[in-house]
Amino acid sequence: MKTYEVVVILDQDKVEADGETFANGIADQIAKLGGTIKRTKDLGKKTFARAIKKKPAGIYWDFVVEAEGPFVAAIKDFYRLNATVLRLVVFDFVIDKNGKYQDDMVFNPTEGHNNLIKEENFQDAYDREERPYHRDDR
Repeated sequence: MKTYEVVVILDQDKVEADGETFANGIADQIAKLGGTIKRTKDLGKKTFARAIKKKPAGIYWDFVVEAEGPFVAAIKDFYRLNATVLRLVVFDFVIDKNGKYQDDMVFNPTEGHNNLIKEENFQDAYDREERPYHRDDR
């Protein structure tokens, strides 16, 4: 059996509250298709960078599932025409040798993680006048 991550974005106008009832239905369908749920997370309501089906935001649910290969095609096919599901994406899920999920660093970043993103004097090193596309004659 292989481990998958199923991320579902629900239409906030078609579900009540945080979509927990609909997510329970998804969990039931996963079980019917032969999958075993290892973890379920409500990631909350998020605004999209670009609208999906003319909707500005959606409710995200994350399921970690252990299942066989045909599961992926079956779950996508089942929710393909469902108007409540804006997006359904299935990823391969990696559990490291310490037993931690791959997204533990994303949801619980360490102190060193912040240093990777933040550079000292970044703006000074790349000043406006040094930009190749800067023109003074506009």
